[in-house]
Amino acid sequence: MSFDITPQLKAAIEKTGCKGALAAISRNGIVETFSAGSITAADHGRAFYIYSISKTFTAVALLKLCEDGRDFLDETFRSLMPEAPIPDGITVRQLLNHSGGLSDYFSSREYQEAVTSHPTKPWSHEKLMEVGLRGTPLFPPGEGWAYSNPAYGLLKKLIESLSGMGYYDFLLENVLAGLGLRDTRAFVAPDVNLELLEGEAPGFEGDFRRLYRPEWIVTGCLISTVTDVARFYDALFGGKIVSETSLRKMMETVDVLKTSPAVSIPANGLGLMHFRKDPLGDAYGHGGGGPGYTTYARHYPDLKGAPFTLSLVLNMTLPQTPFALADEIVRAFLDRAG
Repeated sequence: MSFDITPQLKAAIEKTGCKGALAAISRNGIVETFSAGSITAADHGRAFYIYSISKTFTAVALLKLCEDGRDFLDETFRSLMPEAPIPDGITVRQLLNHSGGLSDYFSSREYQEAVTSHPTKPWSHEKLMEVGLRGTPLFPPGEGWAYSNPAYGLLKKLIESLSGMGYYDFLLENVLAGLGLRDTRAFVAPDVNLELLEGEAPGFEGDFRRLYRPEWIVTGCLISTVTDVARFYDALFGGKIVSETSLRKMMETVDVLKTSPAVSIPANGLGLMHFRKDPLGDAYGHGGGGPGYTTYARHYPDLKGAPFTLSLVLNMTLPQTPFALADEIVRAFLDRAG
């Protein structure tokens, strides 16, 4: 590939204040890794919590279930799970693209303070959902957009209900099997041996890896590496996981903002983030964030004549997905490619 993104990673460290940055670029199926700051070449294969990048895996699992049976995307969620604590009329598709009007817990002060003050004593699933859904409905189904972790908590339960399998068991057998992603696994217990990538989580009294428990994440969360994440998106868009019809459904988006800019319009598909009319080209992916890590993956089905995938992690809790860093890396690639 002969393309070095270390300068862009170093600049991101200076801008964000984090100690290290790690990235993988996949071009024509060849993956290269790069790092800067406290993350060295020895860390390139170290895993981390990918956080909400896991939502793409959840969406893929549901599309697989649609392929194996009937297409239930436009059925109401409560017709499938009648006891769900949400209003009638919200479809599975609307939960997947965050247009169902559900609220969230992640940015609430109550949740954030609880996570940092007693990370080893997570809330119950019921309390997470209760706090997360306090503002529901924010708007009638399909008439707005609001990011919701409880929505994906419900979708996780739906996967288990329809498949008769545990969420992670279903992902392993029906999504990950055969992809060769050997460093991708479920987050089911704290990292007491500090095997994961080192990171900074302000507010924690001690290393967050030993303290933070998976029960704080109602959606489920995977552990992976930048290389495995890049390969997952390559496989998804390369037709190796779901059908072309299912992938097209995932790529159908709704706008995030009520009033959109002229270009780079934020939009959301089924488990995929997208920017319509992006000058850099059509791309799909997802970001994630939580204690210690800020993550992002972006896939271009066609960038200068070939697929291009970028996977990033900054080793610090940050308030924003690193869209700007991804843009800088892609611009540098396009400049070099002429």
